[in-house]
Amino acid sequence: MPFPPDLSKPVFAVCPEYADRVIRSQCVTCSKPIGEFKDAISRKEYSISGMCQVCQDSVFGEPDWDDADEMFE
Repeated sequence: MPFPPDLSKPVFAVCPEYADRVIRSQCVTCSKPIGEFKDAISRKEYSISGMCQVCQDSVFGEPDWDDADEMFE
């Protein structure tokens, strides 16, 4: 399991229900169990935002690895 978000962040003072969800291993966005993450970047994002993989994908989208090659040319 990845490290949970830092509960001393200001967002958790403003929205204490988010802190409760982190403590219960739930996504702060959808309230479902956090489940598995597909890579290290997603686990790191969970430690920042508290979002599960499904919510991360809906916010950030799926990476298009074909386009990524063009970015590094």
